[in-house]
Amino acid sequence: MPINKKGYFVSFEGIDGSGKSTQINLIKSFFSAKTNQKVLFTREPGGTTEAELIRKLVINSEINISWEVKTEILLLFAARYEHYKKVIKPAMDQGKLIICDRFIDSTIAYQCNGKKELKDFCYHLSKLLLNDFMPDLTILLDISPDLTLGRIKERNKRNISNRYDKKSLEFFKKVRSEYINIAKEFSRVKVFNGEIRKEEISKQIISLILKNNQEC
Repeated sequence: MPINKKGYFVSFEGIDGSGKSTQINLIKSFFSAKTNQKVLFTREPGGTTEAELIRKLVINSEINISWEVKTEILLLFAARYEHYKKVIKPAMDQGKLIICDRFIDSTIAYQCNGKKELKDFCYHLSKLLLNDFMPDLTILLDISPDLTLGRIKERNKRNISNRYDKKSLEFFKKVRSEYINIAKEFSRVKVFNGEIRKEEISKQIISLILKNNQEC
């Protein structure tokens, strides 16, 4: 596979329990075994030491802080700016394929709650800090909010939790609805049924990534 002069950025999105981590791990295994492509796997909020500290403040279930919504958005963009400047942009400049667990769409879906003022605030910050940098491709894993609650319960049994795991069914219904609206608005967002066999989803996603990355 030829190495692109410019990198290719893929983000994974979906409500909690949608299977993002599972799919990213399957993709990691594929690229490790099947190709010589330079691939960077990263996540948000996080990806750098500084951004990981912010992650703990925002999503750690053991930290009982109630942020103002715009404060939380500013914290997420502070982490994103660190991530972009220190990890994503250098990797793009080196022609790498980048697989990122969440990016700006998560902020829109989770923090904005469908409010235009907050969405405009997020996109303004994106333009100001990131020069409107967006993923080349976004994989949206869509599942029923009822199913996600069951998956979260199983995850909590393994002591893997965050503060969103305590959210209600109604909350996840709203987040899912926002994701669907994002998919309708941006052609870069491709929706996959997160309820089918994980191996089948992985096959579809890998095929799409390989096809799009080669065409760049």
